[in-house]
Amino acid sequence: MRRGGRTPVRLRRGLVAAAVAGLLAAVGVAAGLPLLRDRSQQRLEQRADREVTATAQLARARLLAAPAVGESTLRQAAGGVDGVEVLTVRSDGPGSGPAVRLVFRVRVAKTASSVFGWQRADSTACFAQVVHTDAGPAALERLPCPD
Repeated sequence: MRRGGRTPVRLRRGLVAAAVAGLLAAVGVAAGLPLLRDRSQQRLEQRADREVTATAQLARARLLAAPAVGESTLRQAAGGVDGVEVLTVRSDGPGSGPAVRLVFRVRVAKTASSVFGWQRADSTACFAQVVHTDAGPAALERLPCPD
């Protein structure tokens, strides 16, 4: 039996429930997308920072591979690493033995595609490495970068 063109109660309840669910989903997406975008940008920046450290370690390995060479050769060895800019090279006197101190800057730019389009992260750090003429231990020191 028909009731004068009215929508059945079950159908009406179903439509109201679907509308409420759709509204909640839209609000959830609107609130969640900025959080996801921030998180993916944060991960990209962390990857760029790790790559800066890895590049500095590579430059350190090249510098310590031939410790008995001169300043210009050490400058070329460090400058030959992608993303490394040598800032200063200084010979240290006979305090702890003859050594050369290099200060260099490492720059890395990372881009990645995501659901939100292209994201970019730039990371820069400065390091100092003392290269002794004898093959002794030498730590890589992280420094604040000059402007």
